[in-house]
Amino acid sequence: MDGAQLYESKQSDCWIYIWVVMNHAPGDRYKKKYVLPGGFIPGPNKPKNVDSFLFPGMHHLAALQREGLNIWDARIDRTFLSYLYLIYVTADGPGLVYFDGMVGHSGRNGCRLYCGLIGRRKGTHYYPALLIPNDYQVQGCSHPDVSVYDLPNAASAEYPANLAKLVAAPNRTRYHKLRTETGLTKPSMLLGLLPRYTLGIPQCLTPDIMHLAQLLADLLLSLWRGTIDYTPPDHPSTWEWAVFRDPDLWHGHGQAVADAAQHLPGSFDRKPRNPAQKINTGYKTWEFQMYIFGLGPALLYDIIPRPYWLNYCRLVRGFRLICQHSISTQDLQAAHACFIQWELDFEILYYQRRAERLQFIRPCVHQVTHLATETLQKGPPICYSQWTMERTIGNLGQEIRQPSNPYMNLSREGVRRCQVNALKAMVPGDGYSLLRKRDPYDIQPQGGAARAIREYLGADVKIRRWARLCLPNGQTARTMWRETEKPAEKVRVSRNVKLVLDGEICLAEVLYFTRLAVADGLDEDGEQIFRWQAVALVMMYSCPDRDLLELSFHAVSSCKPVEDDICVVDVKCITDVIGMVPHRPNLPSGVTEDRFFLVEKPGLDIATFGVAYEGAGEDDEAQDNDD
Repeated sequence: MDGAQLYESKQSDCWIYIWVVMNHAPGDRYKKKYVLPGGFIPGPNKPKNVDSFLFPGMHHLAALQREGLNIWDARIDRTFLSYLYLIYVTADGPGLVYFDGMVGHSGRNGCRLYCGLIGRRKGTHYYPALLIPNDYQVQGCSHPDVSVYDLPNAASAEYPANLAKLVAAPNRTRYHKLRTETGLTKPSMLLGLLPRYTLGIPQCLTPDIMHLAQLLADLLLSLWRGTIDYTPPDHPSTWEWAVFRDPDLWHGHGQAVADAAQHLPGSFDRKPRNPAQKINTGYKTWEFQMYIFGLGPALLYDIIPRPYWLNYCRLVRGFRLICQHSISTQDLQAAHACFIQWELDFEILYYQRRAERLQFIRPCVHQVTHLATETLQKGPPICYSQWTMERTIGNLGQEIRQPSNPYMNLSREGVRRCQVNALKAMVPGDGYSLLRKRDPYDIQPQGGAARAIREYLGADVKIRRWARLCLPNGQTARTMWRETEKPAEKVRVSRNVKLVLDGEICLAEVLYFTRLAVADGLDEDGEQIFRWQAVALVMMYSCPDRDLLELSFHAVSSCKPVEDDICVVDVKCITDVIGMVPHRPNLPSGVTEDRFFLVEKPGLDIATFGVAYEGAGEDDEAQDNDD
């Protein structure tokens, strides 16, 4: 569930909730044709009783859980009963309180996953600081330090007993006191579902990785810019980390972000704009994620003081690992080590046990510590994030044709979407496909490419170049051949790829694609059989600088192109399209030189270059459309 503004310049707020069918594979379940709108709450005023709008959908779900849903399987021509299981409930922080019946993020027991951690009060708000401030005596909040290595688990077992106490409150005064103590405000509507067909409350609650990225980015930038709320005698002028209080440095960094974004492929969707100019005018969540968790570690190297940069790199490394659709045990352990150490160091470096800085420890700081353990129980958070909700809101908003009555039109579009999605059949579309533009005539390869083909085939041949390759993950890899024919400012560089060669991850720049006739055995008469094989001519990048990679906790992979290392690779060795952004770092070895740093699209498997991470072992589609 989430709120939406249908028109930018018109009061048009509304609230939408959707159903996601988890039986579909992760690669399919979030596509438009599989997402089912559940209901629309019209605006523009905020609804006073959201439960009254959610009740029809929940009542229908409860009925199907009891009676079953009769489904016809066309492949085997039979019907069967399906009993619907509600597995997860997802929403942003303000929206989740309508489902879970909890107090929200500013409460004494404000963890969205109901772990039971007691916050520390400053004014009327509670903050989830693990370390007790110096000289701090506030009733109910002066408990000793909580060890980051022994945090309470999410979904506290005390929920049923706390709810029973709340609903038994004899009067309003007692109710308000129990609400503060328990972190609950009411029984959740989800308790009306059959227990055997739901994970239950609070087990079905999940982290919100999408909004978490934005909240963490906002927290870090407000600290580095010195714009976060402060309480005298504390003042941003005394903060050594607030380097962007210097307007020249901030605007220079903003321009560096805008320049670097040009080197991110079009398949990375919206590129981050100049934050110095656009941070307060609709900077999107995806832009924050690509900026802070993609470009940031390299662009902030030697700008943010070293202890704070290292702390930031820990967060980035963990976040990149946890945003994969498929996470290994080793990656999960590494992410957990990054997150818990980041949280502890964050409190030590920024908050420093000062009561006037408790507002630095926002709920998003605490939520980070639950990501790895929740992944272990519920799967990768990217698989139940709010990105699906945001995309659905955008799609439905685009389909409204009559702005005079937007809420009725939106409701009808939602009904039509459900009807159409119920009729659509699955259309397979996996695989690698070469796409035009293509040479109209055979040409003779030149230079290093000719040498590479000769070594691959054992003979000189003529070829036809292809401009693009569609990958199974939906990305489109492009080529130096075509991209360099256009002005640099009009190109989203999409020719850098990640390869797997002999079991090792490598990075390369694609010169062009082609098809080669390769030997494929002998026929019955002993004649040689040939088959067409799609290949890529690539120029390899060097391995990342080892010292910088280790120093940044694998957050900065800085490479150099090896111009004389051109080779032929099977296109099926290509796994992803990546961004390679130019920079000129002062390496830990003391060398300063032009290099390129790696940026990967969140949600895809990330590159690991064989350098052990210390924490793991310890505890524009417009291009080339002219056929």
